[in-house]
Amino acid sequence: MKYFSIAFFLITILLSPFTTHAKTLDYKSSLSNQIDISARFLEHKKEQNIYIAKGDVDVKEGTRILNADSVIFDDNAKEIFAEGNVVLQDGEDIIECEKLQLNLITKMGSIEKGKIFIKKGGFQIAGEHINKVGESQYKIKNGEITTCEGERPAWKFLASDVDVTLAGYAKTKGAKFQILNTTVFYLPWGIFPVKTERESGLLMPGFALSSRDGMKINTSYFWAISKDKDATFYLDYMGDRGIKPGAEFRYALSEDFKGTLYSSIISDRAYGNTRYQVKAKHEQVMMKDLIFKINANYISDIDYLEDFGQTSAERSENLIKSTAYLEKPLPKSLLTFEASYFKNLVQKNNDYVFQYLPSISFFTEYMPILKERFYTDIFAGLTNFNRAEGANYTRLGFEPRLRMPLSWNGINFLINGTLYETGYAISKSDTMSNQTKIRQTAKIEGDANVQFLKNYHTDIFKIGEMQSVIKPQLSYTFIPNTTFSGIPNIDPYDRMYNTNAITYSLYHYLNTMSDQKSRELSLFEIGQTYGLSGNLEPSTLYDGYGSKFSNIRARFTLYPVDNFMYSNESAINTSGNGLAVMRNTLSHKYPGIYWINLSHYYTSDLSNELFSDIGGFYKSFEGKYQIRYSFKDTTLIDTLYQLTYRPKCWAVTFALIQSTRPNDTTFRLSLDLAGITSMQ
Repeated sequence: MKYFSIAFFLITILLSPFTTHAKTLDYKSSLSNQIDISARFLEHKKEQNIYIAKGDVDVKEGTRILNADSVIFDDNAKEIFAEGNVVLQDGEDIIECEKLQLNLITKMGSIEKGKIFIKKGGFQIAGEHINKVGESQYKIKNGEITTCEGERPAWKFLASDVDVTLAGYAKTKGAKFQILNTTVFYLPWGIFPVKTERESGLLMPGFALSSRDGMKINTSYFWAISKDKDATFYLDYMGDRGIKPGAEFRYALSEDFKGTLYSSIISDRAYGNTRYQVKAKHEQVMMKDLIFKINANYISDIDYLEDFGQTSAERSENLIKSTAYLEKPLPKSLLTFEASYFKNLVQKNNDYVFQYLPSISFFTEYMPILKERFYTDIFAGLTNFNRAEGANYTRLGFEPRLRMPLSWNGINFLINGTLYETGYAISKSDTMSNQTKIRQTAKIEGDANVQFLKNYHTDIFKIGEMQSVIKPQLSYTFIPNTTFSGIPNIDPYDRMYNTNAITYSLYHYLNTMSDQKSRELSLFEIGQTYGLSGNLEPSTLYDGYGSKFSNIRARFTLYPVDNFMYSNESAINTSGNGLAVMRNTLSHKYPGIYWINLSHYYTSDLSNELFSDIGGFYKSFEGKYQIRYSFKDTTLIDTLYQLTYRPKCWAVTFALIQSTRPNDTTFRLSLDLAGITSMQ
């Protein structure tokens, strides 16, 4: 049968159930937006002003398309009736049903035996009878909600009554949660997020069994306060300790004003006391260039992080620091103001720990003088070292420096001279005079280096053009003999011992020269210091002291291909003690297949630890294995075995965590439903 077509105008957008923002209904009687209808048979009954279309009916309006076996449009009531294999597509969202009735002005109607597919979020909502009671609100009898595809979804919520607001929530009565059509639990009522954007809602709880803390249930609620602010509220239950509420508030009012606030508290039955933690981070730019930052972390007791730290590094902390500082750029200089609070986690008495309240510093850039043959820069700093017990100090330092760079036949020279003027104000001291002390000293440095460059071409790893740079360097340092009579020893800055030494170093850099992608391939540095006037004294200028030769310092990094990195830092004692320090790091990953992260840290007589993080993917499975092992104590400090099964629409994670700091074995189970507990 021949196809007919007709075009007429409507005022409102046809069939718009996926609008995510409520709009005021406009009850106008005339129609102005164009609609195209095509069908095998089309009839217009002028008296009733009704259009009847049958057989492969297509209704198009902009990006919206309605397909059905038959469609009736009542131009007087502004209603459309569609029946038989009804499919309404609005952008990427789709409604499928047997019957559809919709008022084009009120946007209300009904859907029989229908399914609603929301592309963003992957939601599928189905029901025997669906009433469209608003522009994006539906009331459903005997409804189903899932984010899984197929006739037999991996999981779904079923309910006798469902009230759904798209980009909002699904409120249910008489709901049950099913996995593979098997009911797992019942809910008399429930609220589930049906979100296409970041929105408030309950997060999926986590469950764990701990040999130290008993049963653990982690619950949380996410509150999307506004576009630039949100918060998460926690309520954790630990069977052997108690209930641990907490809250985290995040804000980013602009790129120049953002931060995070976090706090938690617990009346710990196992510890016999109330314990808490408060953390804050804040960044702000004021008056165009005045930078203000806070990074605070305060805990109630020295064992808090060992008991509640989330990572192995947190549980092993010996000291935590809280800082607040202002940074003000000035013409060719920088002024900073900082206050720092330290908490010692090794001993309960924190009264002997120095607090930097405050610390002020001033730096200048390298400024040319005397026709740019010389350069100068200045550092000035004032720090007040305050503590509850013991002597307090205020240290004022002034360091002008003069630099002279030279070049001759490809050899680069740099001569530095620095004067150190340091004053100490001493108070609350029983062993030292409370008068002001002065220390004066200087440092003279000379440096000579030359660079050798050569370009290569190689097909290894498809590197192509690369450049090799070799730079040998010889440095000389002299610090005259200085008296420290009456000078406090707060940190290494206070002891600048007599130095007359040379440092010989060799540097090698290898870089790609491709126009499309230039990067570092490898770096190698090695150097050692030799005392010209005798054994080396303690200093931050070199590593190791007590003999004429310092430790040999070496650093090597290698980046042969993307997703691979190896680095080594070592310090070797040449006086018979052998390896003093060594740090190795190796990282390699094949996206979607596996990853390997290995780290080894060795410090003579202190630590010798290995950290391993290995994992991989196989179809819908992801496995992870982590260990932290002490060769010094021959014991596993932390071990993690984790397996995640992640089909398209849900995931379940099983984890076994064993730790000796503190002694604990925990089995953890977590469930993630795509679109409900996380965005797809």
